[in-house]
Amino acid sequence: MLRRPKKKELKVINSALRAFGSTDFLNENEIMIKEGSKEAYALSKDLAKFLELFKLNYVHAGIKVGEVGSRRFRFSLEGTFYLVKRDKKKVFVNDKGEMLFLYGRDIFAESVLDVTDDVKENDIVFVCNRRGDILGVGRARFDAGRIRKVAKDRVVVENLVDRGEYLRKEKTYDAF
Repeated sequence: MLRRPKKKELKVINSALRAFGSTDFLNENEIMIKEGSKEAYALSKDLAKFLELFKLNYVHAGIKVGEVGSRRFRFSLEGTFYLVKRDKKKVFVNDKGEMLFLYGRDIFAESVLDVTDDVKENDIVFVCNRRGDILGVGRARFDAGRIRKVAKDRVVVENLVDRGEYLRKEKTYDAF
């Protein structure tokens, strides 16, 4: 069964949405938590009302957008597409970097086309291709200013999860 987030869980979710400029997501959608786990699902407001009204015996509904921890919300790969709308904490890569990242490789400085100014060392970042499509999620090894200046053969973003996971059948549904 899915339930509405508890007060503390909602605070953690709202904090993550604020950090990525996506607070308007909750205007049109509801976040529900799977009972007995920390999995968070996004449902349309109508679907959430329907499920609450009829109290159907269901296991899953909507799209898994992440997992709620005690202090942070971890996006799932699918969640990044629905929740992250603004250019915050993003690293844009060239075609070669895109291909390598989708094969599970880390991002080297030579592949970086652009990086948003808010990226700090050890931040979770969204790796995007030149068109802005989210390819996956990584961890920045440097802040935005240093990424632009390090040697071309240095790894600047560590791959945590990427769209290629679906083909490799590894961590398909895990949050990171």
